[in-house]
Amino acid sequence: VYRIALAGGLTLFICTYIQGNFMIDKLPPLDGTTIKWENYTILRTEDLILWSVALLIVVLMYVFLKKDLFSRTVMYLSGGLTLMLLITAVSVVFTSGALQERARYQLGGDNEFVMSDEQNFIILVLDTVDSRTFAELLETHPEYAAEFQDFTYFENTVGAYSCTERAVPYILSGEWYENDEPFEDYMRRMYRESPLFRTLQERGYRMEFYDEELYLDDEIAQMFSNVYRVDFELSSYVRFAKPLLKLVGFRYAPFELKKKCIFKMAAIDELVKVENAQEKYSFSQQDHIFKSQLDQRGISEQDTQAKFQFIHLNGAHVPFIYDENMNIIDEEEGTYEQTMLAVLSGAGNYVEKLRGSGAYDNTVLIIMADHGYNGSLDESGEEAWMRQCPLLLIKGMGETHDTMQISQAPISFEDLQEAYTRLLDGKQSTAAFDWKEGDVRERRFLKYSFLDEDHMQEYVQTGYAFDRNTMKATGREYNR
Repeated sequence: VYRIALAGGLTLFICTYIQGNFMIDKLPPLDGTTIKWENYTILRTEDLILWSVALLIVVLMYVFLKKDLFSRTVMYLSGGLTLMLLITAVSVVFTSGALQERARYQLGGDNEFVMSDEQNFIILVLDTVDSRTFAELLETHPEYAAEFQDFTYFENTVGAYSCTERAVPYILSGEWYENDEPFEDYMRRMYRESPLFRTLQERGYRMEFYDEELYLDDEIAQMFSNVYRVDFELSSYVRFAKPLLKLVGFRYAPFELKKKCIFKMAAIDELVKVENAQEKYSFSQQDHIFKSQLDQRGISEQDTQAKFQFIHLNGAHVPFIYDENMNIIDEEEGTYEQTMLAVLSGAGNYVEKLRGSGAYDNTVLIIMADHGYNGSLDESGEEAWMRQCPLLLIKGMGETHDTMQISQAPISFEDLQEAYTRLLDGKQSTAAFDWKEGDVRERRFLKYSFLDEDHMQEYVQTGYAFDRNTMKATGREYNR
């Protein structure tokens, strides 16, 4: 019995070690997408081969090695694998900064819906809202032209990056990140040297920051009036262990057990309790919470200094948990188009509340996406990361139209920093860019997957933003 237990334990150890360290590149992403396991049958096949080969080897060892030699061999192999795991764990701990104290920040929301009676500059980022889908929805929802009547829709816009972590800093700074330095170093410089932030500070704007995902430290937090260093506590370590074990199981368990190891980040978020909070309200990136707070509190105007707000909402990002009226539904019933309708309804509601607040005319409002959407990995494969078409709607101070304007000017996110300055100077959206309809240019886009951020490919859009056929690979890659 002892030798059988050793054989079973060795088989389990070898297979889980190999699965967790060498067979993870084909795993589906845990980004909230509903996983279609039938598309990952290759993982089941690889599992069967691995476990069959490992079991065969261990059985042969069991049969042909003497008792003591078999026991010693198992101990040596197990010890060697354990040592390798320990070395890996120690190196990760010391190189990742895991031993350093992690600063936690509250994004206070008490003044989230309070506008200045002087000037306001607001960037509202709706994650993953694709301009192509918006253009299609305009045909069946003409009410959008009225809801956003004072805006210009820059339909022919090319973004900068495929995914949020690189795209949002670029929106704020206009500086490309090319995997040539630690990302945190880039982020610190981004905040410090951003032309937008520098201009706002020079003009005396009070800056508020509403983004739960971007890097922060104590020095950066001081730039924003609503960011505070606070303490977080877990309300239950026992309940926290469950999603943690599921995460381990998703990586190391056999294929059939991986299906039982899916969890939602909300399960962890619910366990986090903020200590010594500085404001009554805290910002949430979830669209339905933002809308609920907006409906309850409304938008008011106060006699305060000019204000800047950067607001980043989940938008049309997976999981698709909204029906078109932003009621929460089962994610397996939701679709991208439904979520888009809900998010655009929420944006229209925000515009309407702002219009009724008295602060509308003295507000620059940019409603945009960080990147577009090109289907899920299951639907589009690697083409899913060709997300070059983010939404871009702009309203300048005092800008009015009878209906939403649509511009076909070839705009790039590279143009945003100059546009911000012009809008701060009082220019209307139609004068924010030099490029006009009919102009021809090449627009840069860096394609990458959040599953492999160390590998980026450069493309240039040589034609219309929506046209995949005119997205040309330059052959340049940025790796680390």
